This record gives sequence, structure tokens and C-alpha cells, in this order.
Amino acid sequence: MKRCLTLLLAAVCFLQPFCLPVCAGGPDKPFKGCVALTFDDGPSGPITGKLLDALAARGVKATFFVCSYRIEKFPDTLCRIAEEGHEIGLHSCCHSYMHKMSREEVAEDITGCMQNVSECCGVRPRLFRPPGGLYSDALTEAAKDEQLSVILWSVDPCDWDPKNKNSIVSSVVRRVQPGSIILMHDLYAHSVTAAAEIIDRLQKEGYQFCTVSELAEFYGAELEPGGVYGNFPPSS
Repeated sequence: MKRCLTLLLAAVCFLQPFCLPVCAGGPDKPFKGCVALTFDDGPSGPITGKLLDALAARGVKATFFVCSYRIEKFPDTLCRIAEEGHEIGLHSCCHSYMHKMSREEVAEDITGCMQNVSECCGVRPRLFRPPGGLYSDALTEAAKDEQLSVILWSVDPCDWDPKNKNSIVSSVVRRVQPGSIILMHDLYAHSVTAAAEIIDRLQKEGYQFCTVSELAEFYGAELEPGGVYGNFPPSS
């Protein structure tokens, strides 16, 4: 019964149009712009669970780029991501670099990951992030065939590197701009702590957070299948 309810909720969320952020400022908190937090390489069970708790407490939706082999370990976590209204994108089956793969090899990997996501939580992703951000013409052609847009990033604090643990927050806050896509990973406890502080700092500055698809829509960009996107600057 629980799994049936999960699938139903995920399907309803997927079919609903994206709800853009309410971008109303005020004298103490003027609106500065929208940005998207993205998390790669999960889901990661308890660590992702703590991240979801932090996002829920702050009213923030994020985009999760997930791997098949992680879904097999933590299917309930992926279902929770979907249930709570976050966006789900693909990040390959086993995190293999794909820029030297043939179009057929890329397609096989993408469809395998897509199937695992769909069977687990009832969502058909529309976004794909290649591991390492490495891509080729073969990859974008395969993504186009599967009606997927390729999403990169514009701010990378290298949160996967323990040496950068103390500089993650300052790196993001210093470099972020309206329309930025922020790359993080839900694999490490320090990343969860940093993500919460990043949200708190940027919200105080007047930024609002949304999913990648919402960010594109807010800034008037149409996500085309096979298109490659790293940020969405405001229209002039």
C-alpha cells in the first residue's frame, strides 16, 4: 500500500505544472534572484535523509541527479525525494564517464537508469547530467533521442574533496549569481551541513531556491532535448 501511494503521489507531482517561486521582496529582504541547488551521485540513505530534512525545514526544492546502483541500495530514499516534490534527473547507471562512449552505449546506459527511476518512484526524468560533466556529440544525440536535456553547472565548490570542507560555503556565496546552478553531492555529511548554511546565507541575501526546470522557466529558457545548459542568466 505504501509503495502504491508513493507512485501515485509521484505521478501527480510529475504531471502538475512547475510552481515558480513567489519572487516578492520586501524592505528587509529584497528579491535578488533565483538559483538551483543540485545534488549528484545519490541517493545515499541516511545522508540524503538528513539533507531532505534540512531542505524541508527551509522550504527549499532541489534537483537530484541519481545513479542506478545507488537506487538499488536506497529505493525508499528515492521515493521520498519524489514524494517531497524535488526534481529527479539521471546521472547514469554506474557513474562511468561517457564522453568516449558510442551513441548506442550512452543510450543503453540512459535507458537503464531511466527504467530504474521509473520503476522505483513512478517518475520519468527530463534531465540528465553526465558524470564529470563530460559529454560529446554522441551523448547529446542519445539524450535528444530520450527527450532529455543535458544539465551542467555554473558553481562548483568541490564539496566531494575533504580538503575543501571549510571553504564550501564561502566558495558558493562568493560566486553565485541569479540563474546559477550549484553543484553538490548528497554523499557526505559535511555537504549536508554546508548546503543548509548556503541556503540560510543566500536566503538572507534575497535569493530564492527552485529546481533546475523551474529556474529555466523563470528566466525564460526553454529546455530542449539534447540541449546543454550550465546556467540561466536573467533576460536583458
